[in-house]
Amino acid sequence: MATTSTTPTIAQGGTSSRSRNTADEAPVDSPPVFEDNGMNINEMGSAVEILEQLDGQTIRGGDETTTADILVVFKRWEIWVIVYLTSIAALFSPLSANIYFPAIPVIAQAFNEPVELINVTVTVYMILQGTSPMVWGSLADWKGCGRRPIYLACLLLLCLSCVGLALTPTTDYWLLVFLRCVQAAGSASSVAISAGTIMDVAAPHERGTMLAMSSIGALVAPCIGPVIGGLLAGNLGWRSIFWFLCICSGVVLLLEALFLPETLRTITGDGSVPAQKWNRPFIPVLLRDVQDEGKSPDAVRGRNNPIEIIKSFRNIDLCIILWSNAVPYSVLYGILTTMSPTFLAVMPSLTEIDLGLCYLSIGAGGIAGALGSGKLVDWDFRRAKKLALQKQGMRTEDAAEKATDIKGSSKYEGIECIERTRLRLSPAYWASFVVIVIGYGWAAERKVHIACLLILQFLAMFQVTAIFTLNQTLLMDLFPGRGASVTASNNVVRCLTGAVLVSIVDYIINGVGVGWTFTILGACHAGDGLGTEMEGEESG
Repeated sequence: MATTSTTPTIAQGGTSSRSRNTADEAPVDSPPVFEDNGMNINEMGSAVEILEQLDGQTIRGGDETTTADILVVFKRWEIWVIVYLTSIAALFSPLSANIYFPAIPVIAQAFNEPVELINVTVTVYMILQGTSPMVWGSLADWKGCGRRPIYLACLLLLCLSCVGLALTPTTDYWLLVFLRCVQAAGSASSVAISAGTIMDVAAPHERGTMLAMSSIGALVAPCIGPVIGGLLAGNLGWRSIFWFLCICSGVVLLLEALFLPETLRTITGDGSVPAQKWNRPFIPVLLRDVQDEGKSPDAVRGRNNPIEIIKSFRNIDLCIILWSNAVPYSVLYGILTTMSPTFLAVMPSLTEIDLGLCYLSIGAGGIAGALGSGKLVDWDFRRAKKLALQKQGMRTEDAAEKATDIKGSSKYEGIECIERTRLRLSPAYWASFVVIVIGYGWAAERKVHIACLLILQFLAMFQVTAIFTLNQTLLMDLFPGRGASVTASNNVVRCLTGAVLVSIVDYIINGVGVGWTFTILGACHAGDGLGTEMEGEESG
């Protein structure tokens, strides 16, 4: 959508993709990018990075680096092992946040502080959860560091902070707040880095599925966290929660150190370029069949530091996509944080364990949404590519075969507008979520049976997961090689927006009631969805 008053010219060393297609040459490997007075504008009008990939070559500043015909040398099962390892690591960000909730009254009593002050530890956690990935994400995208060291550093920091929290004296409230900040800094960034890892190893036509599978752990944690936290705090005391997190993060840290390879393409290329000796897994099971063929790693794409992440917010297209993720996320958190009083108003006989178990419907919706929406996004991408190729005169059989071709220059062949292609399913998701949110509010207002509320929560989580998967996949397409940094930007907007809504939602409910509260939130979501759709149309 970003435009300038001058005519765009191609970056050094490249030629227009339109002229190449006219000359019947090979199609571009990714949405073509032009440079215009310092701005980076792709052919569809979206401001992205200065990068041009032409005919199997990466063009940057006049330098040419030959790219492989295939994305990675890893076998398919090895790619899925990497996805599962990153998914486990990403689990700790929401788990560390949600497992803490049932213990807040107990901790308040132990520290002899009001609950409002203990809630400050939740607020600072969300703030660090949103901002710390800016640092870790930029380091994970940096050629001098990479993904693997950041995974290990974050897990180690989380593990040590949990030891400190478990041993915190009840006379030192300030230490509790400080260590919760450290805990958030260690746990929150794994979600952003996992998205960057998937960008390294996944082909465009299957990124939706792999991103969705990687997010399952992060989606399950918010529902099982309160259950685990309630059981531990009720039977073993509140300190047992942090010992539990310490043990779990320590085990995952060991697994990552032993098996997870470095995947950053500016270090390892397609996986065949050896990483630095200090940056290799102790047991290279996933690298045993990989031979060093003397290839060069991918060219560096832009600078990677927190300042550059902040500068990325000047990109209007990026801000619109991030905002379209933040709004449904915030609405969902509004549902979660008001869940206990809402359910107790409907059924006062519910115990703390009963309330904890009610979170399972959210987790089930997240899993179903991850599995369903990821497959659907990939299927729709192949279908759009097939239809585009048929429109260009290709036979149906050849178009169907090309639609699944992930090699080099064929990945985006036929796709004229990646934004419009990825957002084709968006209207259905947005409209459904608006109806579900408003329905949930009035069902709670009328105090219908909690079974109805649980079903609506399941559907709400399904739609939020679908929206997130779709938008995150689009971000991967528009910002190649910057997956961790872009996801870090996503976390900033998402967490800070969610923190604001969580802090005021109770006041809105007290003022206008549950029904009108979620009607207002649903209307805000509808307006955001309309803006996103207009963005997709203008990009086309």
